[in-house]
Order: sequence, then structure tokens, then C-alpha cells
Amino acid sequence: MTNIAIPGGSKPELLSLVKEAKAKYGDQLHFFVFDHSENIDTENLWTYIPCKEEEVVSKAVACVANSEAQILLKGIVQTHTLLKEVLKSQYHLKERALLSHVAIVDIPKLGRPILLTDAGMNIAPDSVQLSMIITNALSVAKKIGIAHPKVALLSAAENYNPKMSSSVLAKEVTEHFEGNAKATIFGPLSLDLALSKESVAHKRFEGPIRGDADILVVPTIDVGNVFYKSLLLFGDTTMGGIIVGTKIPIVLTSRSDSIKNKLYALEFALQQLGEG
Repeated sequence: MTNIAIPGGSKPELLSLVKEAKAKYGDQLHFFVFDHSENIDTENLWTYIPCKEEEVVSKAVACVANSEAQILLKGIVQTHTLLKEVLKSQYHLKERALLSHVAIVDIPKLGRPILLTDAGMNIAPDSVQLSMIITNALSVAKKIGIAHPKVALLSAAENYNPKMSSSVLAKEVTEHFEGNAKATIFGPLSLDLALSKESVAHKRFEGPIRGDADILVVPTIDVGNVFYKSLLLFGDTTMGGIIVGTKIPIVLTSRSDSIKNKLYALEFALQQLGEG
């Protein structure tokens, strides 16, 4: 059984998520809900832990730090408050030098899921930080069964342009990973050449990634956020994100996420618990 801790979870949208998850997984999942609000669960779907308002996040983080739960799922609390608590040295939860956001994206037209990073945490990473973000994503990809990920470093065009910061960044990071036998990491690369074989054929592009990228790496959070929300609004896309770099996966949800996307994010986190 996998236990999931939810700070700020006694809310209708979280109750709907738990109902869906329990309907699909049954007793394989158990939820601990930490909240100062009234317990709205009337069906014994979760274990409710009443807290003072200022204790909601700390008690949920302590729950995963003590291995009572294996996944931390953000309820109706501030993301920065949650992550600030997670990073406190007393919990020993930080596993990598840099935490990052990885989303799994299922675009029907592609017929396969891809990963997107970092659209939710690091604002404007330098080449060293972006290399760490990629390393985090490669670990995630392995856990979902992508043996040799193709990683596209996105920019406006595939041709190197020293006047374009995303192009310079992509070139530096590509050179850093040169010779890596576990993945193909290449940039700068435009979005169409990363995901569309038709565009590759039309442009007669020759490169290590030709419309078959497994991981999209954005140069800034602005680019990632706009791309992420465009897919949600107009792309008939199912997607969900987690924070990685800690000993346990952290599921990020928002009020605007559909139950389908929230469940997809939770399932993504469950995959990270495997050996991979």
C-alpha cells in the first residue's frame, strides 16, 4: 500500500480526486489529509489529521520525512510555503543539488507521452542549473520506461544564434553532455523539429533528434508556463507535474486542474516509486 500525505486537503476538489483514485486503486492507496478546516469526508476515504493552521504543512512534511507516507500531494496551500518546509534540513528530504519540475504530457496527436521540464520551478536557469534539470528529468524518464531518452533543448530555431540567449544556453548544455551514452541531448532545436516528423522532412533537417523527442527542455519558466497552459487550454492534452530532486515525489496540483489531470499527476508520482 502507498500512503499519500495531503496538506490542505479537506476541500471538495481534493475529495473528488481521492474518490477517483480510490475507485481505480482501491486499498492500494491510503490518504492522510492534514487541515485546519472541517473534515468533509463522510465516506471514510481518508485519514483526517486536524491541525492548527500554521501546522498543516509541517505535519504533512513530517509524515513523509518519517516514511509514514511515500508521496506528498499539494492541497490548497501555497507552493512556496510547502517547498520551503520540504527543504528544511531537519527533514533530510533533499536528495539532489537542485529541485526541478517535470510534467508528463499526453498529446493525442503524438500518440505517446513526453516529458516537459522545467515549466514550474526554476525561473531562468544558467547552463549548470539546466544541466542539473536535465539530469533530474533523465532519472524520471528511466522510471517510466524510457531506456534512451532523446532530450530536445528548445529555442526559436535549430541554427545557433549567439544573439539569442536560449540558443547559447542550449549549445553550452549540449556540449556539456557530449559523449553521454545514456541519452541523446541536443539543442538548440525548434519545437516543430523536436516533435513533428513532417516538419523534419519538410525542412530536410538532419540531426540526432528528428521529431521523436522524449523530453522537452525549456530555457525559462516563462516559455514553459506559456507552452504548458497553451496545451491545457487548446491542445486536448492530459498532463500532470511533480517536483523531483527530493527523496519522495511531490505532486503539484492547482484549483484549475481537472480531476483527470490531477489523477494523471498522481499516477506519474506513483511510477517514480518503482526501481526503474
